[in-house]
Amino acid sequence: MGEKAFLKGLLNILGVEDNDVVYIDDLAIKLDGSAASTSKLPFQTWRDFGWRNVAAAVSDLRVKFAAPQFLLASVTVPSLEVAREIIEGIKEASEAFSVKYVGGDLNQGVEAVVDVALLGKAQYRIGRVPRPGDLLITVPYFGYTSIAYRLWQIDHPAVLRGVEMLKRPVPNWPLPSPECVTASMDSSDGLADVLWTMAQGVDIIVRELPTTEEVIRFASAHGLSVEELVFNGGEEYLPVFAVRPHCTVNPPYVVFAEVSQGEGKVWWRGEVLKWKGWSYFA
Repeated sequence: MGEKAFLKGLLNILGVEDNDVVYIDDLAIKLDGSAASTSKLPFQTWRDFGWRNVAAAVSDLRVKFAAPQFLLASVTVPSLEVAREIIEGIKEASEAFSVKYVGGDLNQGVEAVVDVALLGKAQYRIGRVPRPGDLLITVPYFGYTSIAYRLWQIDHPAVLRGVEMLKRPVPNWPLPSPECVTASMDSSDGLADVLWTMAQGVDIIVRELPTTEEVIRFASAHGLSVEELVFNGGEEYLPVFAVRPHCTVNPPYVVFAEVSQGEGKVWWRGEVLKWKGWSYFA
């Protein structure tokens, strides 16, 4: 059993909505974290690792139009030196995202693990499931993190951009009109994971790849599949919004897919999308 199936079963037992945040009255709560053995990249410092975990939680709140206000962090580390650097990265991120860092917990362990809890105000309640007729929009920068995962040692503008996105994500994209949005997710486990998660009782038809000419040229020059780079990356922390078809879509957003009645499938070029995104315990 993979991570997604396990979590879905757990949420069913708890009777909790499958969403990026937990809503309690007018509050939105997010708990997110990672272990260094599976999530810290070779080019990240411990400060970057602390920052990244805050950014991941901020992204989940932001895509739901919830403004994060307070932050708690639990840090498990093998040494106090590592703890200092991680906590400094958490502090730097909290200041950058205007969130008040109010405390947390410190433990000793064989590897570094960081968990971040955010509390914010929720003006709206937004789920993950779009409606037939909706359009999917995003900021079209998918593919860069995939490139950086594979070829981070190459000196190329596309690689450098991907490395920077992974080192210190900055989920500060503008928000569309909330009245237009019917569902939303951010991409942390890859665009394919977002699309398959949103395709619950509906079909999603991808019309174009939400990426740049730079990514397309890089893929061609290095013998890489641009589709795999775009769909099967991860940690982009880019938003995917389902919007009503009559709504105006303004830059930096682009329409890249549409939602139709269906049985929960994602389509690309007339075939079921083969990529599923990244998952623990796969």
